[in-house]
This record gives sequence, structure tokens and C-alpha cells, in this order.
Amino acid sequence: MKKIFIFIPFVLFLYNNLSYTEIENKLSLDEILKKVDEIRAPSNHFKCELEIVCYKDNKKISLKKFELYVGDETKSLVKFTYPYEDKGKFLLMVKENLWFYTKGTRNPIRITPQQRLLGEVSNSDVARVVYSVDYTPLSAEEVIINNVSMYKLTLKAKTKAAYDNIILFVEKETCKPYKSEFYTVGGKLLKTAYYKNYQMILGKERPTETEIIDEIRKGNRSVIKYSNFEIKKFPSYYFQKEYLQYIK
Repeated sequence: MKKIFIFIPFVLFLYNNLSYTEIENKLSLDEILKKVDEIRAPSNHFKCELEIVCYKDNKKISLKKFELYVGDETKSLVKFTYPYEDKGKFLLMVKENLWFYTKGTRNPIRITPQQRLLGEVSNSDVARVVYSVDYTPLSAEEVIINNVSMYKLTLKAKTKAAYDNIILFVEKETCKPYKSEFYTVGGKLLKTAYYKNYQMILGKERPTETEIIDEIRKGNRSVIKYSNFEIKKFPSYYFQKEYLQYIK
């Protein structure tokens, strides 16, 4: 009887661990990435304000402000609001196509997602708010960073995205993004982004700051600050390049 009494709890212990592991494994790579996107974007259609501050050796060198309008996962409009001389400028992204428009010009100019908008921030860093549109998760491994269990996801571009590969670190328990590493086609690390200052916004804890470290030009970094989130639908013409000249 004594042997049986010792053996049964041991079997139950193994069974509970096995069940927990099976439940965990049901979370696919696509589901992890989707959860990350749901944290970064509160809805398929929303508005928020952005402030980008650029630093060189910890000295502030520039500041610009924007409003971001998201029509769905593939459509976004970025409106320049500060400084004054930037007013009337827009970025429009539809799927993988991106245009820049300035008031007074005849037509928008076609540009690329990887072009720098300001400092270490590319056009797509501002105009695209989710990963799953442009990237496919290829693999994941579990790592420990600062005593926190995380998924290390390898993402591969499936469109003409700004980066060929991204290594995304995500908290295992919450799927909160911790940091991203952005690579060229040749495997060179361009920059690292850290997602910071989580706050409860529209029902979820979301990062309100993204700090981007330039891995090539050492000492350069930029901080994107997000505020005033609002779930809202916008007219379809907001996301048509022919109508940019009419948007105020």
C-alpha cells in the first residue's frame, strides 16, 4: 500500500504537466503573432497621435509630430502636424504601396517603406502597425531574458516590406512584444526596437513608446511616443491618393 500511495501522486504530476504542455503547444506561430498585433493595434480602424524624438549621443536633435489614421490592416494615412512647416504633408500606405504628398504639388510621389522618415524611423515603422500583413513567422524558440520566459520568433518578409527578416521577442505569458531586431537580406542587423511604457488603453495593456536603436550609426536612437488612441472609422477617400489634396 505504501508503494501505491507514493506512485499515484507521481503519475498525476506527470499527467498534469503533459496536459499543460499540450495546451501550450496549441498556440501556433500565427496565433502568437496575431496576439502581438492585437496589442499593438487596438482595432482594424483607429486613430492615434505620434511624436518622434531623435537623439545623437543622448542629445535631442529633432522632434516631429503626426496623426495616424488606420483604415484596416493594410491601409493607413500619416498626417504631419508639427513643426508648422510640415503641415500639409502626408504619407499614404495601401497594402505594400506607399506615397508621399505635399500640399501644392500636383501628384503624390511613390516612395519605399524602408526609406527613412526621421532619424532611425522608417516610413513603414509609422505607417504599418501590425506585423502579420508583411511577415510570415517561420520558427520560434523559448528564451529567458531578464528572468522572463519569452518566445523568439523569426519573421520573414512575404511582401516588399521594409526589412527582409525580423527577430521578434515576445513575453510567453502575455504575448506582449519586448523587442525586435531588423535585418537586411544579407543578414546585417540594422536596428533594434524596444517596446516600452505599457499602459492600459482601450481594454489592453499596450506599449506607448518604441525606442529604436541604430546598430550601424552608433549613438543614434529615436523614440516614438503614442497617445490619444481612438477607435474610429474613416471615409474611404482618406486612403485614396487622388484625394490627398482635399484632406485637411
